[in-house]
Amino acid sequence: MSFNDWDDNEDEFDREDNHNGYFDKLRNREKEMLKINMVRHFEFPPSLEEWREFFGEPTDVDLTDITQAYLKQYMHYGDKHITEFVDAFDINWVRYLLSYNESVEEYELCAIIKSHIDVNTKSHKQSIGERRKN
Repeated sequence: MSFNDWDDNEDEFDREDNHNGYFDKLRNREKEMLKINMVRHFEFPPSLEEWREFFGEPTDVDLTDITQAYLKQYMHYGDKHITEFVDAFDINWVRYLLSYNESVEEYELCAIIKSHIDVNTKSHKQSIGERRKN
């Protein structure tokens, strides 16, 4: 029996098409568990680039869920730690969430998110100015 004869014994699961479907389901479950942990356990998402690498472009459902997780975490940490919070969440994510919420006309959420970006930017400019003085 040659090595090539083993190809005849493959079952349906071993074919590449089915592997892709299986791993897509697994990836979606991982993504949903991550979003649940962001809400329940105040975890931060991977960077936007890593998200795209792992899960592809964020969907509208993903962005709605991540916005809600962002706001819940903000309510938990409060106004005193906005700069650190935005840095931990990743400024690229926060800007992406702002852009998404503008597109779906959630202007109240946009106002909150925009104010966080402004506080973060101002804080970083101040710290850069202080470093230059020293």
